[in-house]
Amino acid sequence: MTTKRKRRNHTALGRLKRFLKFRILHVNDSPHRIAMGVALGLFIAWTPALGFHIFIALGLAILLRANKFVALLFIWANNPFTLIPIYYPNYLLGRAIMKTFHCKTELSSAQTQEMFSRIGSSASFAGIFHWRFWQNLFTFLWQKGPELWLGSLIIGLLVALAGYFITYRFIRWYRIVHPHRRFSISQ
Repeated sequence: MTTKRKRRNHTALGRLKRFLKFRILHVNDSPHRIAMGVALGLFIAWTPALGFHIFIALGLAILLRANKFVALLFIWANNPFTLIPIYYPNYLLGRAIMKTFHCKTELSSAQTQEMFSRIGSSASFAGIFHWRFWQNLFTFLWQKGPELWLGSLIIGLLVALAGYFITYRFIRWYRIVHPHRRFSISQ
């Protein structure tokens, strides 16, 4: 192996690639169960059930016979750094749908933007350990719950469906192209 290739494998991206390759593509499970784990993890990650993602993922993975490890891995798509990029579009969609059906929203647009900016300003790595970050977050979830949940369920379902089909097809392709690298799989 060349020095350049060795160096590339020791970067963070190289380690992530190796981890995903050997922990997902080579998991001793069927492509369907692995893809179900990905879909389940992504769907739960898009919901505003902060603090309960792990319990929900484990419970549903057992119930739906999805791969538990993969489901738990993919719920980490939602973390303090991705809260706003995930929840803001969810909220906007939920709010638009609720306005279409003439449901009353509690906060104005200006109040909502101010609330997101307060959460975002305390979303640095050090901020997640401060009580104000969590106070702002739970205040927002309490006040904007219906809009956020509605948008999260819709977008989460779309992300989960895309995750399932992409993962399933990719794993099937990878295992056909690299049959000597896979573990025994019971389908």
